[in-house]
Amino acid sequence: MFTERLLPLSDDYRGPIHMAVFQQFGVAILCLLMLDGGQLAKMCGLVMLGFWSGVALMMIRRPLNPTETDKQFIRLAFVPLFVASEVIARIMQR
Repeated sequence: MFTERLLPLSDDYRGPIHMAVFQQFGVAILCLLMLDGGQLAKMCGLVMLGFWSGVALMMIRRPLNPTETDKQFIRLAFVPLFVASEVIARIMQR
């Protein structure tokens, strides 16, 4: 019915997005299983929100021709961002 896209995107984004969703699904499941009162799950949700906001901005800026750096960021950046945010949160708690 709706064949016209609002923002045409390159098919080059497809693989990195699938990889990012796969990684985030696994990390989210592990965070939800932790018995810490939901603290890690909240952190994971916030990092996901920030990550996908950055990806959305990246896709708006270069919808048809992503650079290799863009694709690598989408594919690999979630886990380091999650670890860095957890380290920063632990340092700030002291």
